[in-house]
Amino acid sequence: MKKTYLFLGLIVLAAFVLRVVNISTNPPALSWDEASIGYNAFSILTTGKDEHGKFLPIDAFAAFGDYKPPIPVYLTVPFVAVFGLTELAVRLPSALAGTLTVFVLYFLVIEFFRALNSKLQASRSKRLKFRNFDIVWDLSEVIALLSALLLAITPWHIMLSRAGFEGNIAFLFVVFGIWLVLRARHVPVLWLYCWLPFVAGVYTFNSARYAGPMIAFGALVFVRQHIVKYRKNALIGLIITFVALLPIVPHLMSKEARLRFDEVNIFTNLETVLVSNERREADNYVWWSNILHNRRVSFVLSYMVHFLDNLEPRFLFIRGDGNPKFSIQDTGQLLAVSAPFFAYGAIRLYSDLPSMFWFLVWVLAASIAPAAVARETPHALRVENSLPWYTILTAYGIVTSVISVKRRFFRYLLIIFSCVLFTANFLYFWHTLIRHYPIEYSGTWQYGYKQVIEFIQPIQYKYDTIVLTESIGRPYIYTLFYEKTHPDEFWRQKNASFDDAGFYNVYGYGKYRFVRENVGSYSGRTLFILPPSYVPDGASVLKEIRLLNGNTELVIFES
Repeated sequence: MKKTYLFLGLIVLAAFVLRVVNISTNPPALSWDEASIGYNAFSILTTGKDEHGKFLPIDAFAAFGDYKPPIPVYLTVPFVAVFGLTELAVRLPSALAGTLTVFVLYFLVIEFFRALNSKLQASRSKRLKFRNFDIVWDLSEVIALLSALLLAITPWHIMLSRAGFEGNIAFLFVVFGIWLVLRARHVPVLWLYCWLPFVAGVYTFNSARYAGPMIAFGALVFVRQHIVKYRKNALIGLIITFVALLPIVPHLMSKEARLRFDEVNIFTNLETVLVSNERREADNYVWWSNILHNRRVSFVLSYMVHFLDNLEPRFLFIRGDGNPKFSIQDTGQLLAVSAPFFAYGAIRLYSDLPSMFWFLVWVLAASIAPAAVARETPHALRVENSLPWYTILTAYGIVTSVISVKRRFFRYLLIIFSCVLFTANFLYFWHTLIRHYPIEYSGTWQYGYKQVIEFIQPIQYKYDTIVLTESIGRPYIYTLFYEKTHPDEFWRQKNASFDDAGFYNVYGYGKYRFVRENVGSYSGRTLFILPPSYVPDGASVLKEIRLLNGNTELVIFES
């Protein structure tokens, strides 16, 4: 056990280092969601209210009108208190959550195999070459350590842990919740609290509001015999769970919550309805055309396509998510070398331990099902809860493939060859992430706003108006963040409103004016920060803000 915990400690340490090294500068800039979480945490810390003046929200932070779940903001508050309003403070909660997930996953896998050890011992599985109970237990530790190690070096999890993504924190809660449910079989008092991590996920990330309860239901079915045995504690635990959910229920039922869903879901896509009508009209509305081209059928087919998008080998093992915020675009979400071991592990687990296999299938399906409703698929952040499926099966595939080789020489050769391939694959990803990724994709991360604010701060007093473009994001949140504007000052001066779609738009405050295409004219001395194409001939250019690849993103000039 001492050796096991030593290895686990080294794995967790490596996971921590991979998630925090250069975290303030890579990713190269804060996304507007990160800046929003950080400033709202700063606002809570200084005034007890969010950026809209609402006192200690417990259901949602209105933010840009996307109504962010509250836990990520509150988790960021102590980090802002310690490190100030900085990139480090905003990203550390996600990085630490990612590290803790690696740690918890080890114990989750141990619990899985502990529950199945008796079955393995009774079956004396010839395929697994288990000779006695002790070897089964040793192998479960090896599989658990390998699962933790694979998660620690998986590009998918590293990328999401290095930025302030709410979904990465929710992923920790889901993994922790599954472990608590499994552990409650041996520690009955845990039935009182084991569902609370899933509740925390509901308060943390929008997709977790649907995937979390579905995964919890799968866990409940998996341990149903033990729930019957400890039904009193289990019933009290469910009551506690429902009580904990009550504060957020009104928001979940509100029109504000539906705004985000209506914005991204495939069922509000009018193109599907128009195509259905056109095809039925072309067929003269015959009965069979009304069935074949029924818009409901089209929506079901569309949903299936979006669901399967998240299982594409190209997404998983080759190129990754098309959004550079979730992938370096040069490797898959998972290490490519893990593909054959994952496939072999799935086949072997289905044969050897079917109950565990089907539970992992449920976790995968429950993770993807809510995300498949969205128009943008595949989406690595929304389906992050599927990661245990891949890491556990890959670890199982590695272990079972090694012990299936009878001759010691070839067994060692397979181990060495696998280690070399995994190391090479990971080092390629890591080199690209550290050296090339910031240069190639700084524009994806709203790079430029911080540099603009740092440049104009010493010279603001010279100008009556500062016009800042919205061409690369939501500039108001960056001015608030990097100037550490006190919320009281912002509330007094802001010119803002919610539009018809429910989104929050800030048109200006103090000297700042935020513009899109119509720049307008202003009295007095004015400083402009606009894209290069908007700079008039003969303008007095003070500075060009360049992306890390050298391309000009913004130009600061005066009139």
